[in-house]
Amino acid sequence: MAKPPRVIVHRTKDTRTEYAALQRVRDLVGHRVNPVHRLDRQASGVMLFATDRERSGELHEVLRGGTKTYLALVRGHFNHEWPLDVNTPLDEKESESRVWCLGRSHRPRCSLLKVQPQTGRFHQVRRHVRDLHHPIIGDGEHGDSKVNRWWRENRAMGRCALHCARMTLPFPEGKLTIECPLFEDMHTVLQGLPW
Repeated sequence: MAKPPRVIVHRTKDTRTEYAALQRVRDLVGHRVNPVHRLDRQASGVMLFATDRERSGELHEVLRGGTKTYLALVRGHFNHEWPLDVNTPLDEKESESRVWCLGRSHRPRCSLLKVQPQTGRFHQVRRHVRDLHHPIIGDGEHGDSKVNRWWRENRAMGRCALHCARMTLPFPEGKLTIECPLFEDMHTVLQGLPW
C-alpha cells in the first residue's frame, strides 16, 4: 500500500471512527490483513500487509534482511558528503541507521536526507536524525516547534516530512523492490526549494 500522510495504520480506542490503512487494504482485497510494519500517522510511503498472521511473521523476517529507504526533509545544513552511520541505542537496544545527504538549501536552511534503518526500533529514523542535530521538519515529538510553525505557515509543510520511498525484500527466488512516489504535499515543498 502507498500510505498517504495523516492516515493511521490501525484503529485504537481513541481513533475508532477513522478509516485506517488496515481497513482500506482489507476493503480493497476483500478479507482480513495484518500490517507487517508500521508508519507513523504523519509519515507516508510504502506499507506492507500480509493476508494472515503466519505470512505476516514470515514477511517480517524477510523484511529484517531487506532494506527500507526513507526520505526525510530536515532542519539545517547537513555537512556530511559521505554516508554516515548512526548507532545511538534506542530504548536501551542496539540500533543503526545509514544516512546520506541528497541535497541542501541555504534559504531556508534545510537538507534532504536518505535514511536506511538497519534495525527496526520505535521512531528510529526520527530519533537518529534528531541525534545528528537535524530533526525532521514537522516532527512534533522530536523536532523544533518554532521551526515547524515556520514551515507550516511559509511552505505549507504541515506534517512530519518523512516518506518511506522504497522497500527491498530478499526472497529465495530473488529480490522484490516496492517503491512509492512522494505524495503531492511533500513533492511540492521539495520542488519549490533552491537546492
